Amino acid sequence: MFDTLMALPLFQGLGREDLTRIVESTRLDFRTLKAGTTFITQGSSCDGLTFVMDGTVCMSTDAADSRWRVEELLASPLVIGTEVLYGRTRWHLHSYRTEQQVHLLDVDKRTVGALTAYFEVFRLNLLNLLTTGIVKHEQQNWLPPSASLEGRIITFLRRHVMRPAGEKRFHISLPLLGAYLGQDPRYVSKALHRLEDRGVVELGRRLIVIPKFEKLVQ
Repeated sequence: MFDTLMALPLFQGLGREDLTRIVESTRLDFRTLKAGTTFITQGSSCDGLTFVMDGTVCMSTDAADSRWRVEELLASPLVIGTEVLYGRTRWHLHSYRTEQQVHLLDVDKRTVGALTAYFEVFRLNLLNLLTTGIVKHEQQNWLPPSASLEGRIITFLRRHVMRPAGEKRFHISLPLLGAYLGQDPRYVSKALHRLEDRGVVELGRRLIVIPKFEKLVQ
């Protein structure tokens, strides 16, 4: 258990003595979920942090009008809920579903507050996660415009993913994507097929699959 906890975000850097105190004095809820289980739903209340200890999960995000969505495969270790646990927005921004059997650790909000107050390393890890997310968001807003339609498509895709790496699935129609880009859907289709010819995307009906997003943004 100690080795597992030390590998999780927020617990990294804590010594065995500190981890022993945490295990003995706080409530840590462990659970095992089978593949295909949705364990967090977009819009639900965030009452604590969820750590994915092993395996892979699919993070799904629906657009505000529910007309399209993005799915991202995220590998463990992973912590969910840091950006919405405090503040005015306290509901989850994404849904999460297991891709295989995974083990989760749930830590309620009160326990997170206690850990933040008593363990400086835990507090600094949390601040680091939050500030890193802010910096990435700011960087996305200042990406230079692309002269080509393929480049504009890539910029659009990049602005709607959490991590620019791994497999992504965009469930969106050509007319809607064309409306976001201000382009005729026929030209968008041709640009997407050029990207498909390069082997960086796979196209389906109302579906754009990027097997390796890092390869696309290169």
